[in-house]
Parts: sequence; structure tokens; C-alpha cells
Amino acid sequence: MSTVRRTAVAVVAAVLLTLPAAAAPIALSSVLGSPAQGTWQTANGTEITIAPCPEGFCGAISWVVVPKANADLCRQTDHATFGSLMLDYSNPDKSMQTRPILGLNMLTLTPTNDPNNFTAKVYNPQDGSTNDVLIFILNGGTTLRIGGACVAGMCAVTQDWPKVPDRIDAPGFTCDGGQ
Repeated sequence: MSTVRRTAVAVVAAVLLTLPAAAAPIALSSVLGSPAQGTWQTANGTEITIAPCPEGFCGAISWVVVPKANADLCRQTDHATFGSLMLDYSNPDKSMQTRPILGLNMLTLTPTNDPNNFTAKVYNPQDGSTNDVLIFILNGGTTLRIGGACVAGMCAVTQDWPKVPDRIDAPGFTCDGGQ
């Protein structure tokens, strides 16, 4: 448990001990934040950082691993120039095709009654599609499972994303080449 979480738990415990027995309980998640908050690494190494937003929680692309097919070009191009070329080209809305991929909100999570489960919309900048998915926070908050449900015997693809430390240089990217 991080120092911040230990401190928050101690503060909540101290507050709870001073409240009269009839006081309304305080949800620990309201003090510590949602277990969905933080940075998650996708299957190809790209990272999505989830934080509170007006819609609930939003996931922004905070780190991109440039695919192997583009890694040589990335390494041969000035870093800032290459970064400025990473745009939302596949978006079906032509007016959005010039927005940068870095920092793009591609995930909107809506809380459910279970603090570890969310309904969500995910935007895929590779093909410009937006899909409804389910998100589950598992393994004590260290794994985000993203996927869909099964309908008529067909199930949507599910991925498990590990939680990773936030980067001080995010948003950013690497030319080392992913999948």
C-alpha cells in the first residue's frame, strides 16, 4: 500500500472513530479514489491513464509504443516532428482527423453499483470505431480487464491490462517498436 493510501486510510479511520455511532458511513473509495484511476498498459505496450472527468472517468492515451512497421521511420525522424504526425487519421469524422493521438481520450467509464465494475465506451484510433465494453478491476486493483459480454454464443475479445507507474514524461512515445 502506498504512503498516500496508508495516510488516507489513517485519516478515514481517525474521522470514523470521532463520529457518533449513528453517523452515515463514508465510502472509502470517496477518499481514496476509484480503483480504475491510474495508468494501465495495453497488450501492445501503449498506456492509458484513467482519471476523473465530467462523464465519470476518462482514459487518455498517455504513452504510445510505435508499431514495428513504423519504428525505423520513427527513429529516423526528429522526435517532435514524428509526434506531431501521430494524428487520429482513421476517425470517420473528417474534422477530428487532425487531433493528436497523444493525450486523446479514448475511454469513458461509467461507474456501476460495484466500485470495481464499469460500463464503458472505447474509441479505437486504429480503425475509428467506438464500442461498448465492460471493465472490471481485478487482482486487488492491479489488473484492468476490458471486453464485452457474450451474446448468442459469441463473445467479444477480452484483454487484461496491468497497472503500471505513471510516467513523468507522459504524454509521450517510444520508437522501440511494439507488435
